Amino acid sequence: MKRFFMAVACALAAVGSPVETQSLQPGKFLSPLLQLKRLQGQVGHLHVDEIRFRASDKKLFQCSYTFGVMEASDAANLRYLAENLRHTIPGDQRSPGCIHLAADGNIVYTTHRGNLSNPTFITGWDISPAAGNRNALAPRQLPVLQEPGESYEGIDVDSRGLIYVALKDNGLGVYRRDTVTNVLHRIGSVSGLGSTWGVRAQGTTVFVTSLAGQLSTVNVADPQQPKVLGTVSTGGVARGLAVNGQMAYVAAGSAGLVVVDASDLTNPRVAGKAETRGTAIRVDYSMGHAVVAAWNDARVYDVTKPAAPRFIGAVRLTTEVAYPDDGHPPVTARTLGIAANGHDIFIGNWFVQYAYRLYPERAAPSLVLPEDVNLLDFGPVAAGATRTMPIEVRNQGTAPLTLISNWTSEGDADRPAFDVTPSQLRLPAGGKGVLSVRYKPSSTAKATSILTIMSDDPLQPRRTAFLVGNQPGLGVGKPLPETRVTLLDGSEWVSSQRVGKVTVLAYFATF
Repeated sequence: MKRFFMAVACALAAVGSPVETQSLQPGKFLSPLLQLKRLQGQVGHLHVDEIRFRASDKKLFQCSYTFGVMEASDAANLRYLAENLRHTIPGDQRSPGCIHLAADGNIVYTTHRGNLSNPTFITGWDISPAAGNRNALAPRQLPVLQEPGESYEGIDVDSRGLIYVALKDNGLGVYRRDTVTNVLHRIGSVSGLGSTWGVRAQGTTVFVTSLAGQLSTVNVADPQQPKVLGTVSTGGVARGLAVNGQMAYVAAGSAGLVVVDASDLTNPRVAGKAETRGTAIRVDYSMGHAVVAAWNDARVYDVTKPAAPRFIGAVRLTTEVAYPDDGHPPVTARTLGIAANGHDIFIGNWFVQYAYRLYPERAAPSLVLPEDVNLLDFGPVAAGATRTMPIEVRNQGTAPLTLISNWTSEGDADRPAFDVTPSQLRLPAGGKGVLSVRYKPSSTAKATSILTIMSDDPLQPRRTAFLVGNQPGLGVGKPLPETRVTLLDGSEWVSSQRVGKVTVLAYFATF
């Protein structure tokens, strides 16, 4: 740790921070989450969706742009056994990956909900060892199932080998695989569950989430006639879930982590909730801990007291993105997949896989900044005028956070156009504060600056923000020029018709 603080001091001197008496001194912390491995395979932009760990053979399975299998018995040496596998789907020339998966012995089932470019499907892979070499896999794709009018989301398998699939608005489907031909066929279904997404089977009960913010329990003792037992509202948008004994853990979008007591399957009830910084997408459980893929980060909670899940730590992963201006900080790389094995945590990031080791006894601060610090645009400001913008700073950690030094670079002007106050700040665990960034230009020419924040957050001791003012062209504070767009139904959208009204521009991609 001495080397860490010496490095901080050197960094402050190297970048030309203001010389001042340091009245606030940093704490000495070790992160509760330690990176063991960043796994870079053949592809460096995977868009990982679901990952699942199997305890019986220590394999980690991946659904992304491609399907992959990893050896995960030693998290520090996580490695691919098979990767970059793409599905061959009737009527699809793109060779897609998958969104959900479930493993049953050497068979790993995969699903895709479908989109504008890809049809929906259920299929999978036989990952039996290659002939004559038990240490090498020879994956072979299973026959594809496509049912008219169906779209497929989450999938799971029970101890009987029965397969359960979320059918979105059509509820839950039950399937069986012919062990000779590997052909899948439906043997039962149940509706009335909302738009289903997540599925987990335990014994003769299947837990199902719906996008309306519900968790339902379904009796599948007779798989041909499954029956809904009970439903509870989780709030938010319920997606991924994990089940351990009588407790279910739901990743409920903006509602965060929701813990459900299902000891009475006919009357499940919410036992506790925990806020997540971003949208909770998937969740896993291990040794009293719930790990959550929450879009902006991966998070760990102690859930031994279900009524009060306790935050332990989080990992924000980043990637470099090229901008026309230099100096933009790395952007948050989205996290959609998560799995756990003991204190080993596997993170399925937008780009690649990561493995971390959890040290739950460690207390540490954890800095949270708004996502828009990548480009903080002050808009047009007249020469000599001033505009001040606040940046909220949060400490989501479990120990006090000290911002050791905050400063802005001078840029090209003789006098700095940007400055920040205060230069130091201390926040208690769970506390919030504000940095005030002021822009006072001496001309109307474009000006840029880098705001640097040095703290004692052990995972991200240096954070930066990109500041710009009087940027030419269309931007903050500028009128939108007349814009006409032809919509999919043939009608025309005209910007002048929206004057005085709030307009939301949404951008979508399909995978």
